[in-house]
Amino acid sequence: MTYVKEWNRAIKYFADLGYFTKGSVLITGSDSVVLKEAMKKFPGRRGKAENTDFHYYPLSFSEFLLLTTPKLESIVKKIKKFSSFLETPTDELFLSLKESLTIETIKKIDICFKDYLLMGGFLPAINEFYKNKGKIGRFVYRTYQQWIIGDILKRNKKEHFLKEILVVLSKRLGKQITLHNIASMTEIQHHSTIQDYLNILQDMDVLFIQQALREDKLKPAPKKAKKIHFTDPFIAQSLISWAKDIDNPTEIVSDYGQAEIVEGCIVSLFRRNHKVYYIKAEGEVDMVILSGKRFLPVEIKWTENLKRSELKQILKYRKGIIGYKGRYLGKYEHLYVLPVSILAVFV
Repeated sequence: MTYVKEWNRAIKYFADLGYFTKGSVLITGSDSVVLKEAMKKFPGRRGKAENTDFHYYPLSFSEFLLLTTPKLESIVKKIKKFSSFLETPTDELFLSLKESLTIETIKKIDICFKDYLLMGGFLPAINEFYKNKGKIGRFVYRTYQQWIIGDILKRNKKEHFLKEILVVLSKRLGKQITLHNIASMTEIQHHSTIQDYLNILQDMDVLFIQQALREDKLKPAPKKAKKIHFTDPFIAQSLISWAKDIDNPTEIVSDYGQAEIVEGCIVSLFRRNHKVYYIKAEGEVDMVILSGKRFLPVEIKWTENLKRSELKQILKYRKGIIGYKGRYLGKYEHLYVLPVSILAVFV
């Protein structure tokens, strides 16, 4: 609807005639920029509610659990009660969380998380997966590919430029990257052109651009390299398979890049409710959750064996969380360690 020429005039006309005095109109669209600009054209016609703008995401992992595995509802609610742990991690809270989870429960959640990495939070993919015994038809991937490509073309952008950028991003998932890096690996000559594409994809909720944190100011460091994540694992599979001509999109998760997809999944989940950055120093910390004048560093390792050489940076902080592929809750030196799948339930 938001690409129909002057659609907003029709809405304004009916609003002025009083058609909406006893009802509401819900205007939706995948392009947040178009919607934000359009809303400025309805002064005094948006009702008296405190909040009239809503941002709808695909299902989070906890919502996915409630939908697909309702027997875990009580466990999901129990884990969410410990969300304050992200603001003030204490031994007492961590011990209570640990005691509330059995290995069998963690195993069930872990299996569901691996399914979530394939389906993401999109209902058509979820329905197809369960209807076809673990398989998602190519038409589902194609639907989302065509949506994104179509919106890019509507903005007078080029499909082959989009493909080039996505190929580069697929090689740099979970890694620091600059516009110069992307330009050097594509035929796109101007950094501003690349920035335009990235901004559009972020406005469409396809990508999340994670900035580095200035620890002294607790503000983003815009001049430092950024990390770019796909906001949903299903979207990652759809676009990377299209850009790289991969026949089976699930290969993106099952055969390579799984650790990077997992990191992007966790970061994108947390950015829904928190300000999230990463730390770029002598080493790197995958995610920082900012809360007031404090921040909590989080390292995401898609492995069961933790190595001190890979944790040097986060070990410098007094408090922190390490998410890993294992199924036990414990400590690595002074830092809290818990399964990535449990971490994903917090949001």
